[in-house]
Amino acid sequence: MTETKKMVDKFVRGLGGQRYREIFEVLESSDLRPLGKSNTETLLFQLQGADSEMLDIFAFRLGPPPVISFPKSYWLVRASELSSHLSNFSFSEKPAITGPISDSQYSAGQVEINRSTHERIIEVCKRVCASLQ
Repeated sequence: MTETKKMVDKFVRGLGGQRYREIFEVLESSDLRPLGKSNTETLLFQLQGADSEMLDIFAFRLGPPPVISFPKSYWLVRASELSSHLSNFSFSEKPAITGPISDSQYSAGQVEINRSTHERIIEVCKRVCASLQ
């Protein structure tokens, strides 16, 4: 079993697994591909760019708290678009980016994944995926 498959299984088989399954289905149906590595607890969803470069569009961490994160490598130059997406969430639903340097260094923002944010996160994912087409 690949590291990516192990990581995806960890998300979809754990607490709140159905939420992750639904989100991941939206992303994969838009040609985003998961990437998990053995040296991190982050599951990336990437899109192959026009020049064959892999673009990190979303990242997921189990937490606590469990979050969807917006990697700086993609979102830094799209700050106004990201701000628009994040405006659908309250301050308390957007945990501060703290913790290990690796987490805070690479994230432009994040939203906690829970019962009350789940549907709005799916809508953001759908809008982002539509804009990638």
